[in-house]
Amino acid sequence: MAYNLKQKLFSITLLFCIIFSPTETASTFSHYNCTNIQTFNPKSTYKTNLNTLLSTLSSKASDTLNHGYYNTSIISTTDETEDTVYGLFMCIGYTNHCGECVRNSTKTLTSMCDSKEAIIWSDECLVRYSNRSFFDAVEESPSWCVKDIIDYQGPLDGFNRMLSSLMVDLVTQANEDSKGKFNKIVLKRAIFYEDRFLYGLAQCVPNLSNDDCMKCLKDAVEYLQTSCARGKIRGSVLYPSCIVRYDPYPFFALARGQGKQNRGHSNFIIVHVLAPITIFSVTVFFFTYYVLCRRARKNLTYHRENFGEDISSEVHSLQFNFDMIRLATNKFSDDNKIGEGGFGDVYKGMFPNGFEIAVKRLIRNSSQGAVEFKNEVLLIAKLQHRNLVRLLGFCIQRNEKILIYEYMHNKSLDYYLFSPENHRKLTWHARYKIIRGIARGILYLHEDSHLKIIHCDLKPSNILLDDKMNAKISDFGLARIVAIDQMQGNTSIIAGTYGYMSPEYAMLGQFSEKSDVFSFGVIILEIVSGKRNVDYNGVNSIDDLVSHAWKKWWENRQLELLDSALAYSFSETEVNRCVQIGLLCVQENPDQRPTMATIALYFNCDSIDLPLPQQPAFYMRGKIESKVASKISMTGRPRSYSVTRF
Repeated sequence: MAYNLKQKLFSITLLFCIIFSPTETASTFSHYNCTNIQTFNPKSTYKTNLNTLLSTLSSKASDTLNHGYYNTSIISTTDETEDTVYGLFMCIGYTNHCGECVRNSTKTLTSMCDSKEAIIWSDECLVRYSNRSFFDAVEESPSWCVKDIIDYQGPLDGFNRMLSSLMVDLVTQANEDSKGKFNKIVLKRAIFYEDRFLYGLAQCVPNLSNDDCMKCLKDAVEYLQTSCARGKIRGSVLYPSCIVRYDPYPFFALARGQGKQNRGHSNFIIVHVLAPITIFSVTVFFFTYYVLCRRARKNLTYHRENFGEDISSEVHSLQFNFDMIRLATNKFSDDNKIGEGGFGDVYKGMFPNGFEIAVKRLIRNSSQGAVEFKNEVLLIAKLQHRNLVRLLGFCIQRNEKILIYEYMHNKSLDYYLFSPENHRKLTWHARYKIIRGIARGILYLHEDSHLKIIHCDLKPSNILLDDKMNAKISDFGLARIVAIDQMQGNTSIIAGTYGYMSPEYAMLGQFSEKSDVFSFGVIILEIVSGKRNVDYNGVNSIDDLVSHAWKKWWENRQLELLDSALAYSFSETEVNRCVQIGLLCVQENPDQRPTMATIALYFNCDSIDLPLPQQPAFYMRGKIESKVASKISMTGRPRSYSVTRF
């Protein structure tokens, strides 16, 4: 908490310094491009005309009647039309320093370029000249990409969706008429979660037609998001005909109209406006310091007892307001409920801007729920993989503990796999893709993330499907972090779901990577057969699904396991390989089970011969069921449970 307090005070101090530091009027970046296809002689008529043009642009830039844009041409007095020069400047809509920017830009072009065509961009203006007429043409070359070196630290899918929404709004609004006059610039702020914002700009050179402006902006946005600044916290694309930009900092906070005040008012502003603001800000600073210190002391014990010291400092930036979540879920309406779990219910939610979320509301006043909540927040906030569900945020308020995830339109794997109506929607191609996606996700947890994570509760209801039926592993409430070089661990609290726990974990509390491998093997066999392992009831058989599958494989009749819905559309080679890999995963001896890295190799290299699986743990159903049957309720769907060993 002390560290968190220091962070807040540092932020306040930094804000104070920013507010009262001298304003930087010069452009913070500039980039020029001299097209060296044609050059001119320093003593040529073209050079003389160019000097006249640039001088004209510089003088016109200070004229407020030009509204930040001016184009002109200097026609040659000789018969040589190639000596005619065309030029323009366009100031970015929020700047107060149009004249200064254009003057500095023309000086740069004069000193750096000896070509007949050149352009320079800065964060406040664009200046361009050429020996050809370009005023009415949409041009996207040359271009310049400006991006931050820092990647966005958070759920990238959510950030990209918000950015896309902002860019669509910018392009759309830039193509709307405003009082009969085409609006070539749009400045917009978009809410990016609770108290965070993205600020966007879209601007076209005013002489472009509506259609040309729209095309230019769309192309610039596509380049910005797919290549230029993908995953970055800020970025800009600069074309000769248009500009797009986004930034978490309010770069257009000062309206362009404020720059129209004449300089005679500056002393009045400093004395009558800035002085009171300075006094007020200093007072607020010290008052805030006092309040934060008092609040930190008051809440220190509460946070230590309930969530640990690290949760606020590590994931503070992801915290949502409870009222915002309550509004998004329509007060946690039953109509919005999309799932139930051992530690709480899941609701679909929607923010006012149309962004959809999944909200997991943990059971209130549950000490175990608080532990699971802390685990999940600290784990998932650090995990980034295409086959893992992304945590978008969380909420702690009084006795409420809430997790906010990306919303999966296709629900969970069990919704399709075990439904008499929906299982036919899962083709073999889709099932094989899901199996491989799950494998990639588990491999990331075990070996490729910065932590080694044992999930401990892998099952179809924890495999979510996105709009392209890609598998995403979810629900890390039971996950355990182990040392990178640690092979296994022990626990007296055995938590998981009956039918998916490995024998050594269920009976002895021993968990390892091979515990997840066992669960994965069960899931493979369920995907192939469309049957649950926990309530499988084969014809004339008392075996569980795993035991039944091993017998079929041993008799070389594994295709009989296949879901009847796939009878006319499947790959025999892939089915046989999946069954054998599944049986390798559920072998009784953990040491005989393959690692996820080996399993990934099996899926990627069909030429590799698979080893023969050993008999799975037949005693699993008898011994484990008798030990835990009194602890769990097996009504319909399997449920997670937790039992303490004595």
